[in-house]
Amino acid sequence: MKYTKLHIALFSLFFGLTTQAQIARPLKTPKPGKAPAVIPTPEDLNFAKLLTSTAKVMFVDSMVVDENDFIQNLPLSSSCGKISMKKSSKGEGMDYYYVNEFGNKKFSSELQPTGIHQLTVQERLGTKWDAPQVIELEGVNDIICPYLMTDGVTLYFAAKDGEDSMGKYDIYYTVYDSDSHSFYKPQSLGLPFNSFGDETYYIIDEFNDLGYMVSNRRQPEGKTCVYIFQPTETRETYDIENTPEAELDRLARLRSIKDSQMDATLLASAQSRLSEARKSNGTKTANDFDFIINANLVYHKLSDFRSSVNQNQFPTYLTMKANVEAREKQLSTLRENYHNGNKNLAANIAQMEVEVFNERQKLNFTEKQIRNTEIQAISK
Repeated sequence: MKYTKLHIALFSLFFGLTTQAQIARPLKTPKPGKAPAVIPTPEDLNFAKLLTSTAKVMFVDSMVVDENDFIQNLPLSSSCGKISMKKSSKGEGMDYYYVNEFGNKKFSSELQPTGIHQLTVQERLGTKWDAPQVIELEGVNDIICPYLMTDGVTLYFAAKDGEDSMGKYDIYYTVYDSDSHSFYKPQSLGLPFNSFGDETYYIIDEFNDLGYMVSNRRQPEGKTCVYIFQPTETRETYDIENTPEAELDRLARLRSIKDSQMDATLLASAQSRLSEARKSNGTKTANDFDFIINANLVYHKLSDFRSSVNQNQFPTYLTMKANVEAREKQLSTLRENYHNGNKNLAANIAQMEVEVFNERQKLNFTEKQIRNTEIQAISK
């Protein structure tokens, strides 16, 4: 059935208000013989705005656990780094920490006397951490639960008061710009990842090809739900022209994970990977990386390096490599869009081609330096 965005918005508000869902709405005192007037909240309006762009994602499993004990229920591979949390010494609340896989970068979200969390980052130089640097992110407040992807530039977190906020903690992401040494304006993950409840962690385990989202939507006090889902390379949305309104609303609110399990083969594969991840307690068994030293020698772990300089600098090289590859992929997408008719991209493509070429040259130079330093260390 074909319908307008206004139709969808009005239906969603009505549907959400007639169920015992995630938020109470203020009602005017009804007059005799008249239905009560409903005043939509800003969160209601944001839900209606985001409804038509609900992400099409398959949820594999879910489990309800104690809100302060959920980390033990995440069978993450070592490539995800380490997340942790503890009771704050500065007030009623928690502090949140993330250390990357190589142990040379740490994000901290600590409660301040003002009652909000402050996000900082530290780099490890040798055996010591440098001074924390405060991260300012545009348009969001009270930032918690940081998680950095293995590309070293994509940061997920939860925060309040951001664009398209649903009222409590919502999940956002941002990307680090190495040129300006700052993060871009955060973007909301939208529906069904965010809700009228609190969303905290969003984690992608690339080694096991599984995603984890932590949310207390529709949960009793002290409990939270860990949702396991199948990550996708690009965001795909539902066909609103052919998806019934009630079904789209259910999917957006994540009423039942079974509603999203439309591909039996994909589901079976994801469930198998989840089972193996739980059996292995999240350990990573594959090579961390492949770095060629010479025709007869390939390194796979940081401990393989003889040079202490290389051991300290190689994680930075891997981050640089991931950043360059991400930029090259972005450039390829722009070129494809240009060839498909978007000629306005010409200037952006030309500028990015120069930038990516220079970044690749710098990466190749760094790789050569690491290789030469290691050869010298081996020959001693």
